[in-house]
Amino acid sequence: MILIKILHYIALIFGFQASAFFTFFLIAEGGADLLDGKPGVIPILSMMVLAVGGYIWAISKPRKGSLLMITGGIIMAVYLLFIGGISEFKMAMSYGLPFIIPGLIFYFTANKVEDPLLERK
Repeated sequence: MILIKILHYIALIFGFQASAFFTFFLIAEGGADLLDGKPGVIPILSMMVLAVGGYIWAISKPRKGSLLMITGGIIMAVYLLFIGGISEFKMAMSYGLPFIIPGLIFYFTANKVEDPLLERK
């Protein structure tokens, strides 16, 4: 049971790091591109909103939020592979895996963790 709690908190930490980093990075970079009139950043911004929203939802509803987080990460990775080709595999994984891995941990520990944050009524 202690391992489940540790995994849950690891998912919280890694998910927060990925969400914070990519949110600030894409707001700075995406905001500049949008102000310059380059709408090409809108798809990746919307996928990022999906993945970060999944993390926020996973804090209170780990099972449902993790599915949204995993979906957002997979869609980002596939999109970047589609746009950049196989040569951009590292970039696709660096955008997708930071959401997929914590999402999987949330999913598999969702019903087993006894977290005071999750026991709100």
